[in-house]
Amino acid sequence: MKPGFTFALQLVMLALFGFSCSAGSHPLPEQNPDKKYCIAFYNVENLFDAKDDPEVDDAEFTPEGQNHWTDEKYQTKLHHIAKVIASMNDGRGPDVVGLSEIENAGVLKDLIATSELKPLHYSFLHEESPDKRGIDVCMLYKEKSFRILGHQMLTVDISSLDDKPTRSIMMVQGIAGKKDTLYFFLNHWPSRRGGTEQSEPKREIAAKVLRTAVDSLLLLRPNAGMVIMGDFNDNPPDHSITEVLKAQRTIDPATKNSLYDAASVFKWKEGEGSEFYRGSWSRFIQFIFTTSLIKDQLGNDGSFHDIYIYKPDWLLIADPAYQQMVPFRTYDEDSNEMGYSDHLPVYVLLKIR
Repeated sequence: MKPGFTFALQLVMLALFGFSCSAGSHPLPEQNPDKKYCIAFYNVENLFDAKDDPEVDDAEFTPEGQNHWTDEKYQTKLHHIAKVIASMNDGRGPDVVGLSEIENAGVLKDLIATSELKPLHYSFLHEESPDKRGIDVCMLYKEKSFRILGHQMLTVDISSLDDKPTRSIMMVQGIAGKKDTLYFFLNHWPSRRGGTEQSEPKREIAAKVLRTAVDSLLLLRPNAGMVIMGDFNDNPPDHSITEVLKAQRTIDPATKNSLYDAASVFKWKEGEGSEFYRGSWSRFIQFIFTTSLIKDQLGNDGSFHDIYIYKPDWLLIADPAYQQMVPFRTYDEDSNEMGYSDHLPVYVLLKIR
C-alpha cells in the first residue's frame, strides 16, 4: 500500500472514530449568536527558557551561549509576548491563538501564568516535534470559547532532502459556538535557509502532507469547516500554496468547499506584511479556510476582509537603513531594549454559528 494512501486512510479513520489524543471532558463553549471569534497566529521568535536541554540544540539560549540568555531575559521575553496576546481583541485576548517557535510545555505554562495572561484563563495544547532546534507549534485557547475534542500530529518527512527534521503540523478538532465543529491545522513550514528555490521542495512536502489531510476529511465531511493557519515561509502566490496545497486567491462559487487564502488581500508591496527582511515585506503568516466556513462573510468583491495584521506602535521600530517602521524583534542593533518578535501577529474575526 502506498504511504500517501495509508496516511489518508488513517486520517479518515481518525475523523470517523476520534483522534488519538483526547482532551478530556469540558463544558460546551459559551453560546453567542452575534459573536465573532478572534483567532490569531503569532511567530514569537524563539521563546526559550534559560535551561540547557540536552535533547535539542538550544545552546545559544543559555547563560553561557551566544545570546547570554539568562532567566531575567527569559522573563522579559515572556512578559513581552504575553503583553502582545493580552492586548489583542480590544484587550480581551484572542479566543484561539496559534504560536510557533515555542521551546516546550514548560514555557507555555510560564506564559499563561504571567500577570498579563492569567486573568484571561488560557489553556494550551502542545506536543514536542522532531525539530532539532526544539521549536514547536502550539495552541492557546479559552475553554469558554473552544472545546477541544482531540488532536493529531502530522509528520512532515523531509529526510530525502535534509538530515535535519522539521516541525510537525498540529491538527485539532473542537467545538466552537453553538454546535460548529472546527478543524484547525497549525503550521510552521521549513524555512528559506539556503535560498528560496533550494528550500522550496521542503515546503512542497509540507503542503502535500497538509493537502492529504484536508482531502481525507473532505471525503468524509464535505462541508467541514477548517482553519489552516501558520507561518508557511511562503507567500500566497507561491507554488507550494497555490499548486500543491491548492489554496485559491479568489473564491470560485462553482467549486464546492475549496480552500481560500485570506492573506491574499494584504497589499504587501504597500507595506502590508507580517515580517520584513532586507527591504521587503512578506505574508508568510496566512489564514486559509474551507469556503463553507466563510461563505457568509464575503464582501461584494467575493473576498474575506476580516483579516488583520496586528501592529500597534510599540510593536514596531524605525529601520534607518530602509526608512520605515518594521517589527521590533527580540534583539535589534538599533535599540538597547529587548523587543518582541521579528514577526507581527495576524488575526481574523470569524462568525461562528
